[in-house]
Amino acid sequence: MILKLLITLIFVGTSVLKLTGKVAPDWNRWGYPRQFMYATGIAELFALALFWWPGLEFVGAAGLGFVLLGALATLGRHHEGLSHIAFTALTLLLVLVQSYLSRMA
Repeated sequence: MILKLLITLIFVGTSVLKLTGKVAPDWNRWGYPRQFMYATGIAELFALALFWWPGLEFVGAAGLGFVLLGALATLGRHHEGLSHIAFTALTLLLVLVQSYLSRMA
């Protein structure tokens, strides 16, 4: 449960940053339109809701995983800092571990 709460805090935080436009300069630098930033924030929140929905946790985890894979591709393509890439990769690992643990329960 603690791991799931940590993942939730991470995604709520990143979604808020996207939906408030605080990370818009990064998205502009990467060549993505602002609408895509907002859509990604909404997708994160939707996947997070599924992540907590009984019976749909795996679907939610898959959605979160796809968002994180897209983020890793963008960060790698644009040679972003190692700490940014490492945080995203660690978050993906946390989602995978939580998904595995929930399937085993």
